[in-house]
Amino acid sequence: MNLVGKIFVVLIFVMSLVFMSFAMAVYTVQQNWREVVELPADKVVPGKQKGLKYQLQDADARIKELNDRWEQAQKDRKTETVNKQKALTALETERDELLTTRRELEALLAGEEKAKREAVAAMTATQKLADGYRKELEQLRKDYIEAERDRDAHFNEVTRKTDELHQAANELQQLKLRLAELSKDLAKYKELARWLDAPDPDSDYKSKIPPRVDGLVTATPGKGLVEISIGADDGLSKGHRLEVYRVSGDSSVYVGRIEVVETAPAKSVCKIDPKFQNSQVREGDRVVSKLD
Repeated sequence: MNLVGKIFVVLIFVMSLVFMSFAMAVYTVQQNWREVVELPADKVVPGKQKGLKYQLQDADARIKELNDRWEQAQKDRKTETVNKQKALTALETERDELLTTRRELEALLAGEEKAKREAVAAMTATQKLADGYRKELEQLRKDYIEAERDRDAHFNEVTRKTDELHQAANELQQLKLRLAELSKDLAKYKELARWLDAPDPDSDYKSKIPPRVDGLVTATPGKGLVEISIGADDGLSKGHRLEVYRVSGDSSVYVGRIEVVETAPAKSVCKIDPKFQNSQVREGDRVVSKLD
């Protein structure tokens, strides 16, 4: 055998080894595709998986489960959305109610603050009034002590006057006799005045003199008119002139003179005499028929 034959022999031997290796490799990696597809789970051994058919069934079941879960999640989301919308509507309603309550409370607070300010102002005014009453009470105490002294002095004076009264009784008797004579003369004068159609001086004189009264100015409507707390029941009539004064602290201030123009049982309307007016007439000023 020559050299070329030997080379071909060796080459064939090498190629045989190569093809044998290929055959063994193919055999090693060869799989049973039926088993790969349809191998059940109860026949699975270590190193193998159950068939693709069963894996596909598991995947379909998993997909169906996930779809069911997704649909349920969608339903839950819709239900939750509706519930949240209802809750939001309820919260908005509650918010509106709270805003309304807040506005009412703010209005109530403003009213309370206003009432508080008014109460403080009223308390301040009351305190001032109480101070005035306190001063007036102190003055009344002094006047009371002075009145007791005057009473004792008057008692002594009355005792003295009693003695003088008996003496004056005799003089009164004589004056009564004189009065009777004067009354006869006055009757004759009145008869003569009526015969002469002259005015009665007695009635005209009395109409100008008011009775002794003491009242208050209750209103000042303006236009030179005032209203007082005394009237016809106190003996006032049209034409009577009264004096007005104001008490200021421990002293009195003369205000002016007024004249009655209209009377009622418990009040009168008067006009202010500008000739005697010293200051503006105010409510609360004192009104008397004669200043002491």
